[in-house]
Amino acid sequence: MPEWEPYEHDLDHITVTRFTRHEQIQHMILIVSFALLIVTGLPVLLRTGVSGVFSLRTWVHHLAGATLIVLAVYHTFWILLTEEGRRDFGSVLPRVQDLRDLVQFVKYHIGTTDEPPQVDKFDPFEKFEYFAVVWGSIIMIVTGLMMWFFEITLRVFPKWAYDLVLLIHGYEAVLALLAVILGHLYNVHLKPGVFPMSRVWLDGKMTLRKLKEHHPREYERWLKAQRIQRAEGVERTS
Repeated sequence: MPEWEPYEHDLDHITVTRFTRHEQIQHMILIVSFALLIVTGLPVLLRTGVSGVFSLRTWVHHLAGATLIVLAVYHTFWILLTEEGRRDFGSVLPRVQDLRDLVQFVKYHIGTTDEPPQVDKFDPFEKFEYFAVVWGSIIMIVTGLMMWFFEITLRVFPKWAYDLVLLIHGYEAVLALLAVILGHLYNVHLKPGVFPMSRVWLDGKMTLRKLKEHHPREYERWLKAQRIQRAEGVERTS
């Protein structure tokens, strides 16, 4: 049990910064580029759409793809060159504790224990989603560039390889869409305790009550930091 906690009433009024403005902007760019890629790409995969707007669709699709490439490069350098990026990337790396949390999650939801998993800043599902985005982006960028510059691709690779690229690009897009609809939206916005929407993606803030409920280890670190600051304040004034 912590040595000090805020009053129960304050848990709903005190907020902590879970994601900085910098991270929110990256996330928003990812949302917009992903949405545009899906909207302009699926009609081609499904052989639907109006032929008269095909050139506009292609232009928007290429623009959204180029935006995703720039974001991926920027995000990589953000991780490598900034303290904030390295810290958050370190938090999202898989650990043995994630397996324990996953087992505890299963036990909790099948009713064999009353204690939910005591996850940190990112739970195992959030970590999986992050690396799924990384892996999916790599596949989509590589295959997308091969399709965009198909003349160069066909000079280097045989026709069957190009056909395989088309299949991989299309079905990876479908898989990504299903993952967002069935996994990410539920886990972040629709699950009990969060429905109808988490506002973290809008303002980067989370109340202490939500932090305590969904990320108890991060909450304990916040309490520890507050105790240290309070102790330092007492030392300075004494």
